Amino acid sequence: MNGLVVVRQRGSGSDGDAPWIVDGGRRVPGQDGRRRLGLVEEGLTRHPGARTVGSGATDTDVERTLFAIHDLGYLAALHDLSDLVILPRFAAPGLQPDIPAGPELVTAADEAIRTAISAARRVAAGTRFAYALCRPPGHHAGPAFMGGYCYLNTAAAAAHALLEAGAGPVGILDLDLHYPNGTSAIVARMPDVHLHSLHAWPVTNAPTDPVLPRTGRERLVEFRDAPDPEAYLDAVDESLDQLARTARVLVVSLGYDTVAGDPHGSWDFEPGVFAAIGRLLASCGLPICVVQEGGYAVDQLADCGGAFAAGLLAEAAVA
Repeated sequence: MNGLVVVRQRGSGSDGDAPWIVDGGRRVPGQDGRRRLGLVEEGLTRHPGARTVGSGATDTDVERTLFAIHDLGYLAALHDLSDLVILPRFAAPGLQPDIPAGPELVTAADEAIRTAISAARRVAAGTRFAYALCRPPGHHAGPAFMGGYCYLNTAAAAAHALLEAGAGPVGILDLDLHYPNGTSAIVARMPDVHLHSLHAWPVTNAPTDPVLPRTGRERLVEFRDAPDPEAYLDAVDESLDQLARTARVLVVSLGYDTVAGDPHGSWDFEPGVFAAIGRLLASCGLPICVVQEGGYAVDQLADCGGAFAAGLLAEAAVA
């Protein structure tokens, strides 16, 4: 099926907006809110081949998926919260806690999981491209830890849904600026999933340098300096070539935090780089489930989403 199906997260208003985050040792106002989803959707749907649908996974689907990818004690602690609190015991191993948790944030994270499952199921059913337009992001959430706005792992949820539907093996390509420590920890327990990450150094969300792959199914590409677009796109192309040798379907953890001016970023890409990324993804030949990760430069998000859809669907049209 041609076109891009954009799966919209349930909910409205500002429920679950991040109140703050520790960044560079300082507590700063949170940048993750529902507004950024609306801006990305505005950009994606500029293309006539993109259409928006609701998330259709049930509460039982969400619960079953969460039990498969996260530890039960962690889930119980999150879902028992009644106030906004810091949970030091659920910080990523070797790191200090950098975000609070609360009932509205957890509800938003549950809905992000629902959205990721719904998008993955559409891909498993024959849709070539589905985009889980969800927040908060998920790739820093591990089996029993949180961090960097992330509480529950949406990429792992999408991968699990694809495997459950018989669509695997699955490749995960993480194109967010930051290393996906949570996805790495969960994928280590999923033998039919390969993970590739292209990310910036220094890695602020890992306790060791260098960061090493947890398994032979993980490939890490660290950029010690901000790369030029050509070098970055070459690395994307190489990862896609390798993943296509083992995977039947791809989950893309897509962050727009590589663009100039992102408050949590350090690179200076223009939104147009996402058109090139979209073309590379389409040309790899695999069905693709995109999961929204970071991206907080609100004045650029619509252009990023628009460029991505334009590149993805332009290449698909000639493939």
